[in-house]
Amino acid sequence: MNDATRLARPPTVAATVYRLLRHRLLLGSWPPGTRLREAELADTFGVSRTPVREAVRRLLQEGLLETRPTQGVRVRQPGLRDALDAYAVRETLEGMAARLAAERSDGEQRRELLALLDQVERSAGSDQATQVEADLTFHRRVAELSANPSLVRALETLAGNVTPLKVHTRDQNAAEATSRQHRAVADAILRGDGDGAEAAMRTHVAYFARLLAARFGGETSPAPGGANAPDWRRDVGAPA
Repeated sequence: MNDATRLARPPTVAATVYRLLRHRLLLGSWPPGTRLREAELADTFGVSRTPVREAVRRLLQEGLLETRPTQGVRVRQPGLRDALDAYAVRETLEGMAARLAAERSDGEQRRELLALLDQVERSAGSDQATQVEADLTFHRRVAELSANPSLVRALETLAGNVTPLKVHTRDQNAAEATSRQHRAVADAILRGDGDGAEAAMRTHVAYFARLLAARFGGETSPAPGGANAPDWRRDVGAPA
């Protein structure tokens, strides 16, 4: 069987349930900590428990769901410390990825990245889950352009901690501040400016770390980025 034949196959029931359930999780349809019961999900989607079980297994691996002793499967409820730790690592790794993307990508790849960013910005008219997916795709492509398989794998592993956190900032994906930050990253890569690309990406990730800190109700001062971080209070509407 050739690749074209395989690609023509319709999605399985499990894949469809996974996609629908993931979309709802990214929309924030259930508050963090909400228990999700297999039988209720099967009834909601009009399927048997088997495809629900497979979808839940995949979402547990991705970090959008978690299991707790005697409490079953629940929507992931990350804590502030875990969130800031994950974003501190993300800032370093994605900054490195952006630098390498600027240094190693060719002209065609850079133009494709700009076209992808145009798609991200067009997703602003879609629901917030679609916006999150578009944002994830942009960041994943920057990592791929680093041409560093070890770095890509490290970021894929980190995604299990980062993706559930993006649910908490999903309303910011279409914001003007986010668009400016993405453009700064892409423009630096297009110029082949490694220093600029790394700085722009680190500023972008640090901004969202501070936003998470504000929304989780914790201290903002330890957030990554230091003195070079943007004035997050101005962009997220927090009191100065």
